[in-house]
Amino acid sequence: MPSRSCPRLALLALAATLALASPPAARACSVCGCGDPQLDASDPAAASGRFRLQLASEYLSMDAGTEGAPGSTDHLKQVSLRADAVWSPAEWLSLLARVPYVRKDLTTTGPGAQGPGSSLSGLGDAELGARITLLSRVDLGRGRSHGLALTGGASLPTGSNDARRGGERLDEHGQLGTGSFGPYAGLHYAFSQGDWYAFASVTGRFHTVNGFGYQYGEALLWTAEAQYRLGQRVAVSLGLDGREAWADLDHGLAVESTGGLVLAASPAAYLSVGGGMWLGVRAQLPFYARLRGEQSVGPVLVGGVQYQAL
Repeated sequence: MPSRSCPRLALLALAATLALASPPAARACSVCGCGDPQLDASDPAAASGRFRLQLASEYLSMDAGTEGAPGSTDHLKQVSLRADAVWSPAEWLSLLARVPYVRKDLTTTGPGAQGPGSSLSGLGDAELGARITLLSRVDLGRGRSHGLALTGGASLPTGSNDARRGGERLDEHGQLGTGSFGPYAGLHYAFSQGDWYAFASVTGRFHTVNGFGYQYGEALLWTAEAQYRLGQRVAVSLGLDGREAWADLDHGLAVESTGGLVLAASPAAYLSVGGGMWLGVRAQLPFYARLRGEQSVGPVLVGGVQYQAL
């Protein structure tokens, strides 16, 4: 590997991180996410012919007021194991695929609590995406590069959305999948010079109505991140992730305690262990929230490993 290559900084800083790490905004967070949905594709080291495999685990928890039961609160804990593949057949194109395995534990406390809650494990909603470079400029004299790209993709309804207990369908947000398609599109800008790499993105995401008349709210997602390489084996980064989400709709009516604004700081650290393997940890730490109804937010932790094939 080149010893001082700035693109390698991006590999260190973004490898082993999965795109959908999301600071929770209660109900909507499990679908809309927060920040760039193609974070793992931001690696400019993905030159022509490069292929990367990533495996990461994510933990999050969230609370939200129970729909139709004033005074009650839903508590959701979610652990995900996600496999990603990123392939760049050309310098101007990156293709992404993600398959998640999800465990969701949902309980309700308060006057509206009924039964022991739910606990489900299985395949979640897979995602496909692409990034197409629109403009690329390199200043060899200054060792500086700029790039502007169009991003797009969609989540697919591969996760179960009709789990039941005692004949009753479980709460929408306790289901493993959304039961709907979730297309998104956006713009991504990247800058690199020396041991520094930075990028910013903005993305809009939409969800179709599922078979039970439920529609997750549209969302505007954004990320700004700066990364710095420390020596040959370590890199650190700090980012700002955000999401402004509209309320979910149930048969066309706004759902209480869904949607709102979340801002989160996203520190990360990465280590090369040789042989094309990289280890990484990343956190999203919400520091500001303006949410609809009764909602609470908490940190998200992601740890993973990436292998890059030349």
